[in-house]
Amino acid sequence: MALFRSHRSLRSFGSRNACPDIDLPTHNAGEGGAPARVAAIVALAAAVVLYLVSGLWQAAHDAPTVDETVDLSSGVATLVRHDLRMNPEHPPLPKVLGAVPALFAHPVVPDTEAWRSGDWFDFADDFVSANRDAGRLDQVLFLARLVPLAEGLACAGLLFVLGRRLFGPGAGATAGVLWLTTPTVVGLAHFLSIDVAFTLATLVVAWTVLNFVDRPDVARAAWLGVACAAALATRHSALSLWAYAVMVALAVLWRVDRRLALRCGAVVIFVACAGVWMATRVLAPTGSGEVFAARSESLVAEASSKSTVARAALALPFPSEFRAGLGYLVVTSDERPAYLFGHAWNGSRAWYFPASLLTKLPLGSLVALVLGPFAMRGRGSDTRRRTLLAIVGPAVVSFGFVLAQPLNLGVRYVLPTLALVLVPAGAVVGWLSTRPRRALAGVALATQFAAMIGAGSHALAWTAPPFRPAYRWVSDSNLDYGQDNDRVATWAAAHPDAWVALLRPRGVDNPAGVRELRGSSPAEVQGWIAVSATRLTQLDRDQLSWLRAYCPVGEIGGSVLLYRLVGPPDASPGPTMPASPCDAGEPSTRS
Repeated sequence: MALFRSHRSLRSFGSRNACPDIDLPTHNAGEGGAPARVAAIVALAAAVVLYLVSGLWQAAHDAPTVDETVDLSSGVATLVRHDLRMNPEHPPLPKVLGAVPALFAHPVVPDTEAWRSGDWFDFADDFVSANRDAGRLDQVLFLARLVPLAEGLACAGLLFVLGRRLFGPGAGATAGVLWLTTPTVVGLAHFLSIDVAFTLATLVVAWTVLNFVDRPDVARAAWLGVACAAALATRHSALSLWAYAVMVALAVLWRVDRRLALRCGAVVIFVACAGVWMATRVLAPTGSGEVFAARSESLVAEASSKSTVARAALALPFPSEFRAGLGYLVVTSDERPAYLFGHAWNGSRAWYFPASLLTKLPLGSLVALVLGPFAMRGRGSDTRRRTLLAIVGPAVVSFGFVLAQPLNLGVRYVLPTLALVLVPAGAVVGWLSTRPRRALAGVALATQFAAMIGAGSHALAWTAPPFRPAYRWVSDSNLDYGQDNDRVATWAAAHPDAWVALLRPRGVDNPAGVRELRGSSPAEVQGWIAVSATRLTQLDRDQLSWLRAYCPVGEIGGSVLLYRLVGPPDASPGPTMPASPCDAGEPSTRS
């Protein structure tokens, strides 16, 4: 239990609701001097500008992605109809926040059979169609995307705050720079989804844990409960963070005052539950209708039969809307196709996420992540203890929850863990006390900005060298989320009768004049082909196996491959990894 007690002397209690004062150490020592701190802060300001310019451009020009149309339609419907029937899979907070600015574009909320029956996928189709016909879809989507973009910026702010509290302002600025100059971050942050929102919620939980560890009392336990409520209203996996927060509230004070420890733990439990109830009933004061109630009961019953853990989680005193969403995730968490490094499988592999990060992080981030733990060795025991409780603990809990799922669909699932480990990574600024080390740091920093600039308007499809071209190494949301479908439509207008196999969100059709490649006999296919990298290597890997043997003649945005066949193709199965690009000016040939 030494981990949960400060090595500093404890003074007498001022009240039964307050802990002994803990003398906090000074965290600014060993930061590499004033020049390193100033350079890090200047770099942070530059990173903010670059992040916003890149993110706003992509938010305005990328097509709707796979999850966006469902999240946008359900969020807008929740605000307009005060009903959560269209939020079956994830809690509503990220969708509702994104819908707030979207309302300024006056979106159409159709009153169709899909709404009355609670079919959220068909309702997304109706929503997209109605707003496209009204000429409002692009503006509605852009305004909604401003929220996750702001959330990504807020993550950088919290990384700065956490790093400064633990290691000094230079370390905090370094963590923020690493976050903002990672192309994958802005690649995900300009889409309306739960990933960046949950990363922000996780960082808020880490911040409130740190506040409680530094000065444990009932008031800070209540704020920790509020943070857990926000996380639970964002993603169901926050249940693990909530359990961890309760454990910290108990353990920090257990040897000092067990009654106060129990009181603080109970406060975290009660406030988090009350917060979820409050958020749910503010959004849907009278519930979500009889159809939803019947579906909720069915989902909870089916999910409860899956496992003891699921049954225990579904027995928690949360609103029926929250329990239905959790039940839906339990019921639908099946093994899905995955691809990485020329290997394809169904389900999950333990090495998938670390290996994916190798392809998606610039050199500077990788170096900082490797050196961060070594940089912490020179810190005091109290700083290490606080870092373990507030940063490492939530990171391990979040990553463990992800590993337990049979889903290998991209680094977006471990975005909260990545953000947390960037905090101690920022401590490398403390090593910059000599000129050679500062020069090395300058090179690493340059690679970060070079990666962002090099990613240009296709940040999601960016991969680090030597993992290029990206389509051969990664797939799914590591590369292709449907963001280039509008660009494909422009290309298809100049290539009539082209064959396509695209990753399309709900409500989005193939471009006019094209033919669907999936389900067609290879013997019929000639001429131009545009195929989503995710469909080629992952979702339709068996049906499109023959095409992987042919070299692509080009790409659209890095996520869609172009082929030009001048004769009937050889339909025999191809390799797992797609062929390298064709020589310039040559048609697609079989390798």
